[in-house]
Amino acid sequence: MTMKTLFDREGVTLEAGDARLSLSGQPDFDNAAELADSGRKWLGRREDGVSIDLCGVDSASTATLSVLLEWQRHLAEHGGHVAHLALSPALSRLAAVSGLENLLPGLNVAEISTEPPLSLETS
Repeated sequence: MTMKTLFDREGVTLEAGDARLSLSGQPDFDNAAELADSGRKWLGRREDGVSIDLCGVDSASTATLSVLLEWQRHLAEHGGHVAHLALSPALSRLAAVSGLENLLPGLNVAEISTEPPLSLETS
């Protein structure tokens, strides 16, 4: 699958291909709005299922979850949905600790680690 780079700055990369978005690096609030916008533009008015891969996200950040929720909202507004969601271990723990796992469609909750996170980054 050929991936197109939508965002690549300061070690944070957002790529897209077919019906898949992939985010890696350490997103934070300095780039969250730009990441959300880049993803929304690619998502456009999709009315199908999209896979979102956040396995390459290095740290647990509420900024990353905010971006994910924005993409989810955008898809829902246009009749699309998240068909599959893959989170890094750090994001899985943050989703579990914050009680968001039930708000993340496409996420296999059995994959979420309930181990307490070593540290949570809130920036």
